[in-house]
Amino acid sequence: MRKLFGTDGIRGVAGEHPVTPEVCQRLAGALAVLFHDSTMENLTTAAVRPSVIIGQDSRISGDMLERALTAHFASCGVDVRLLGIVPTAAASILTKKLGANAGIMISASHNPFRDNGLKVFDGEGSKLTDDAEAKLEGIMMDDALLPPSGGEACGLVRQEDDGLAIYRNLLMTSSVFDKSEAAAVKIVLDSANGALSSTAAGVFREFNFDLVSIHDSPNGSNINDGCGATNPDVLAAAVIEHQADVGIAFDGDGDRLLLADENGDPVDGDTLLAILIRDGNFPRRPVVSTIMANLALEQYLTAGGRELIRTAVGDRHVFEEMRRLDAALGGEPSGHIIIASHAHTGDGLFVALKLMECFVRSQKKFSEFRNVFRPYPSLSENILVMNKSVIHLPEVEAALEQAKATLQDNGRVILRPSGTEPVVRIYAEGEDQRRLREAVDLLRNVIGAVR
Repeated sequence: MRKLFGTDGIRGVAGEHPVTPEVCQRLAGALAVLFHDSTMENLTTAAVRPSVIIGQDSRISGDMLERALTAHFASCGVDVRLLGIVPTAAASILTKKLGANAGIMISASHNPFRDNGLKVFDGEGSKLTDDAEAKLEGIMMDDALLPPSGGEACGLVRQEDDGLAIYRNLLMTSSVFDKSEAAAVKIVLDSANGALSSTAAGVFREFNFDLVSIHDSPNGSNINDGCGATNPDVLAAAVIEHQADVGIAFDGDGDRLLLADENGDPVDGDTLLAILIRDGNFPRRPVVSTIMANLALEQYLTAGGRELIRTAVGDRHVFEEMRRLDAALGGEPSGHIIIASHAHTGDGLFVALKLMECFVRSQKKFSEFRNVFRPYPSLSENILVMNKSVIHLPEVEAALEQAKATLQDNGRVILRPSGTEPVVRIYAEGEDQRRLREAVDLLRNVIGAVR
């Protein structure tokens, strides 16, 4: 069982294991080893000195972790190119575009500012596979395998000042709007005081949208604080207050998004996937989502002659399956949407632009435009636990089977451990809301008694 890597890299409270300068040093040393390991696909190097890209979101602890990584990479003979504050997608895209051997994004995504994390990309800009993470962690945990530091072969460190401009230019050249039509669309844009705070509003204004930008002033501790994609009520209130046509909110590192229509009603990732399939001119290939995707999305895709492929939770699992199937589009209900032709990870800003292209063309209100399918009702609860393996206890497994039986053939129940928090998650969906409540209550009560 892995001790460092979870659903999305290494994550925890900044300054506490495993998000410490020491772990950063071990990560840098282990990657330096793998750069010279010809068996490590996409993390190899030529005879020249290897290089790594490092980006971060707006958390106050980002500089501490960046400096720990940078010093140890350089001491192991690896060049370091610092992007500063950028969205996760920019770190992924620039890792490949700038020819780095690997990339690291310092971020805890939608978590509060006290948390932080380390997301690792291979030379193609893809998050590491389970096998690659296991190999990397094995080296990190073994002092005998880590390389000595220091000596004459130090790496160079430089600030990549053009990185954000390259990313922004990519967005500008891949989107097309009639500026007169865009000017008629009023958008509330919530940047979560995160990595997109200095980029997103400028891009939308460049396309001439009537924009209200909120939560775009990060101070190191206000990231995701009562704002962003995890706070739909805040976005809804702002849309109604400003009488906007649509609201768009990102999370702290900009790899996921939430939309709201003109009434403030939220639009989740399942619906966004369906809109892109309906209006986005994507090739007729399977669509990849996770076990959390609503059954109604699957039925919608099936009716249109497409197959929905489900994976474990986590956008890296989604992309691995997309790559295997040569799928063009994938995502999660939480708002991670991956467009394979653009990036190997979610890019909230790019996806928002694609959705706005479709919306502007539609000449409809967003409440009409979003009407693709009717999701099955659902309930979800998070239960704080001391040990997430509680889900494997016989009484919990029996309760799960009983909960599934409660819904009969008209729904489903999922019980899974969080990869980022000390909780287990209950999710149920189906036609009968009373039965949903019974199923969730049953599981919550049993887990609460044994946790």
